[in-house]
Amino acid sequence: MGSPAKRAIVIGMDGASMELVKNMIKWGHVPNIKRVLESGVHRPMIGVFPTLTPPGWTAISTGSWPGTHQVMDFNIRALGQPLTETIWGINTRLSKSEYLWNTIERAGKKPILVKWEMSWPPTVKDGIQVEGTGPGVSNHHQIAGYHLFVGGKWAPRPIGGDRDPETLDPSALQEGAPYDVVTIKEAKEWSNLPGSQRPPLEVELTIKPLARGRDDMNRGKVGVPKTYYGLIYASRSAGYDRVRIANRRDASDPIADLGVGQWSDWTLDSYVIDGSPVQGYLRLKLITLTASADQFELFVPQIWPTGGDWAVPAGTAEDIFQQIGPFLQNPARDALGVFDDDTYFELLDFHHQRLAEIALHLAKNNPWDLLMIETHASDYASHFFLAQADPISGAKPATIERCRRGLARTYESMDMLIGKVLELADEDTVVAIVSDHGGTPNQHHPVDINAVLAQAGFVSYTKDPQTGKRRVDLSKTSALGIGLVHIFINLKGREPNGIVDPADYEKTQQQIIDVLHAYTDPATGEHPFTLALTRADAEMLNLWGELVGDVVYALKPGYDGAHGKQLPSVSFGIGGQHSTFIMAGAGVRKGVALQRQVRSVNVAPTIAYLLGVPMPANVEGGVVYEALEDPDWPLTEIARLQGK
Repeated sequence: MGSPAKRAIVIGMDGASMELVKNMIKWGHVPNIKRVLESGVHRPMIGVFPTLTPPGWTAISTGSWPGTHQVMDFNIRALGQPLTETIWGINTRLSKSEYLWNTIERAGKKPILVKWEMSWPPTVKDGIQVEGTGPGVSNHHQIAGYHLFVGGKWAPRPIGGDRDPETLDPSALQEGAPYDVVTIKEAKEWSNLPGSQRPPLEVELTIKPLARGRDDMNRGKVGVPKTYYGLIYASRSAGYDRVRIANRRDASDPIADLGVGQWSDWTLDSYVIDGSPVQGYLRLKLITLTASADQFELFVPQIWPTGGDWAVPAGTAEDIFQQIGPFLQNPARDALGVFDDDTYFELLDFHHQRLAEIALHLAKNNPWDLLMIETHASDYASHFFLAQADPISGAKPATIERCRRGLARTYESMDMLIGKVLELADEDTVVAIVSDHGGTPNQHHPVDINAVLAQAGFVSYTKDPQTGKRRVDLSKTSALGIGLVHIFINLKGREPNGIVDPADYEKTQQQIIDVLHAYTDPATGEHPFTLALTRADAEMLNLWGELVGDVVYALKPGYDGAHGKQLPSVSFGIGGQHSTFIMAGAGVRKGVALQRQVRSVNVAPTIAYLLGVPMPANVEGGVVYEALEDPDWPLTEIARLQGK
């Protein structure tokens, strides 16, 4: 007999609150998730604080709290450096705890990771890993981010409302134009023109390697622009209706010839980054072209390399391209609100289809005991669609309708991915569907912590003489908000520019706490801070150590964005911050809504227990015994072996 489960599949849905998942089940959008929930156990799960990707997924993957694993945030305090300096949190080398997949390897078993969040750089030794760097533009491998070429009377399609900052939502960049303006002009110097009912026009389409990527995560420093040429022509008398794209002004050798709404095939091409060529696949869609050519819109999604170290062991990336086809890490989440929703969902469906195909291909052709696969789509939807999908947001009915449909399409696409991955589950497989945090609608303008501190005299600003931008003046700043929920005191002897005497440390802590509790939002007249704690008291939120702020605070959900500064037990509108916990299959009870508490640090030890492998090093969570058919299975197995 042995352990209750021989294999485990863990499916991650970033930012998917249990509240919203249950609504999606009730509204009929996720039949596969519903099937797993009804055949196993489920419960709203208490996640980490802040309710954020890096600490959340690291807790799920290690079974330890942020105070122990130390992956606190996207932007983590850089000890010994000025308070304005931070360390980027998407980095497995920061974790002080063992990951479940390494525990599996330590037990002589094989893991497969497919875009599992917060798993880069790879720590797998005997397993297989595909990507895993982070959400959207937060990746180390892309050749170029998306390009949206627009001309004429084109206009973006914003959804309105407040936008979550990059400190909370680094899946999209907020500086720089989100589109590339092109000039529509008379086509000259072209050869082999197709028949056209109107004078042909042209646009130049310049791909910029490394464009729309995070500077601190790009694969290189300098990319050489590469220009393609688009010939706009009229195949019928009604007007302009097609564009032919080529490497040069020769219409006889096109990359693509597209009508409105059509996608091209994938085209392999070479680009130059830091003086070296790198191959990637190009794809294009003609979104808009009016008969008079006074509106033009052509989209190029992320260009991803055909091979390299984005999958391990060596040769895995090349095998994926040969056996399955081009990979797409980012389904253009950063273009939401710029291009049309339909194009995004076409890319999202392709992205999920490709992730499923990769998982099935790797699992069917390699030994494995643990498969972990994640989608970030639910978090993309939280930051864009969920924000105004509830009347609580005050949005107009048409906006609410658009957002509700966007949520539904997101979860339908995720459910398709889950259904395909479940094809790998047999009677000896345990399946877990989990999330790192939740998401809630917007209601009020988010609170800017440093604006509050500046108003109270703790933060001082000056103008940077080189850029002209405002920057923090540490010589006059006594405390500063860092990351999402941490406030650090500019303490003498601890900080390079410290100004607060250590003798005044506790008094300053209390002054900050008093200011936060007394703060009144000018628009609502309400007090938006739900708690403010000293570092010592923050241990109740599973935060401890020098990376924790001297003061830690939380906001009421109406004053935050989708997630982050809200407590992990919040329910708000159609969403909430409860993480999702659904488990079914080998060794798991059937059709049970769990009554006792489940926390994110319980996931890894429960999987390990069902597989009969050791606990991850530094594990702090416990086994969810209430979920198991036989909580004492090791004793049962011993008795069986002894013939009792």
